[in-house]
Amino acid sequence: MDLVIDDRPENVTVVGWAEPTALDASLASELRDGLRQVEAKTARLVLDMSQVAFVDSSIIGALVGLFRRARSAGGDLKLAALTPDVETIFELTRLQNVFRILESVDAAVAEFGSAES
Repeated sequence: MDLVIDDRPENVTVVGWAEPTALDASLASELRDGLRQVEAKTARLVLDMSQVAFVDSSIIGALVGLFRRARSAGGDLKLAALTPDVETIFELTRLQNVFRILESVDAAVAEFGSAES
């Protein structure tokens, strides 16, 4: 699993995947480790989910943990560009009520900018 990390000038870090990925328990530990490295730099995070075809409960747990830590540090975690299958999973688990989900990475980054003013 290759994470793509894009540090934006708005003091927001965008994290995505280089190729289509199914995120399941076999990748949960690797994902947690990669996201903790990103967390060390900033608590203002956007996950670009456009390459994610599937998430299971272990990944959802990792994302909820990341969300809580970002909020505790005065930041936030926003999800962007969910694929239809992942969007359905988030709707079935009602996680759209937990996470701020936006249609695009640019919209998520821009929302951080508007929150500063």
